[in-house]
Amino acid sequence: MITFKKCLVILLWVIVAGPAHAVAKTNGAKETVLAFRDAINAHDVVRITALMASGHVFVDAIGNELAGKEKAAAAWEAYFKLYPNYHVEFTEFFVHGDTVAVFGFALGSYKGSKENYWHRPASWRAVAHGQQVKLWQAYGEAQMTTGIAAQNNAASGTNSLPRVTGIGGLFFKCKDAKALREWYKQHLGLDTNPYGAKFDWRLGDDPSKYGCTQWSPFGEKTTYFAPSTKDFMVNYRVNNLELLVEQLRKGGITIVDTIEATDYGKFVHILDCEQNKVELWEPKDADYDKVVGGYDK
Repeated sequence: MITFKKCLVILLWVIVAGPAHAVAKTNGAKETVLAFRDAINAHDVVRITALMASGHVFVDAIGNELAGKEKAAAAWEAYFKLYPNYHVEFTEFFVHGDTVAVFGFALGSYKGSKENYWHRPASWRAVAHGQQVKLWQAYGEAQMTTGIAAQNNAASGTNSLPRVTGIGGLFFKCKDAKALREWYKQHLGLDTNPYGAKFDWRLGDDPSKYGCTQWSPFGEKTTYFAPSTKDFMVNYRVNNLELLVEQLRKGGITIVDTIEATDYGKFVHILDCEQNKVELWEPKDADYDKVVGGYDK
C-alpha cells in the first residue's frame, strides 16, 4: 500500500527530476547535432557515418530520400567532391525532445570555383537517437546547389551529377535475330541493320543536342547477358559513370566488370536487386552513329 509520504516523494521527484531529465535530453540532442555539424564541416565521411543511427534517413531539400547509412555516406562523399569547400553555420536552435530544428547558413562553391560561390540562409531538421542522428533533412540548400551545378553544366555541355538520364538501349534474346529484324522492318517499318534499329531523338533540355536509343535482338545462345540468366538486358544512359560506379560499389551493388572506354562512350555492367544484368553507358552521341553494338552471337 502506498502511503501519503510515499506519494509526496513521488510527486516531488516528478516536479524536480522530470524537468531536469527533459533538460538533459534536450541538451543531449543539441550536442549530437553539433557533433554532426562538425563532422560535415570537416568533410569527415567516416565520422559522419559513425554519428548516423541504425536506420538513418537523409532527405534533401528536393525531397530525395536515402535510407541507410551506406547510401547516405556515399551521397556525402559525392557531395563533398562537387562542393569541396562546403560549410554550414548554425545560428538558432529549437529543440523539442529528440527533434532539433536548426537555422543558419550554407556556403561553398561548385567544384571550388569562385564564380559559383554562395553564402545563403538554410535550415535543417534532425532527430537524435542517443548520441547519433536518426534523421537529417535539409531545406533550401539542395535547390540552390543543384541550380548552380545545372548552370555550370549547361555552360560546359556536361552534367556531373551521377544519375540515369534515359534509356540507351533494349537488348533481348530470340531464336532467329535476323528473321526478327526483317519481320519488324517489313511489318512495323523499323529501319533495321545487322545491329538492330536505332531511334534518334533530341535532348529535352537542349534540342540542339542529339541522343538515341538502340533496339537489338540477340541470338538465344549469347553470353552477353551473363551472369544474369534473364533473356533481356536494359542499357541506361548515365552521367559521370566513374562517380556513379563509386557510389554503387559503396552501396554494396555488384559491379560485374570494369569501366570500358570506347570511341562512343564509357560502359560498365551491374546487377540489380533481382539479378538482372544492367548496362550503364555514358554516351558520346556524336560518335555513336559511326559505330554501333548489338550483333548476333
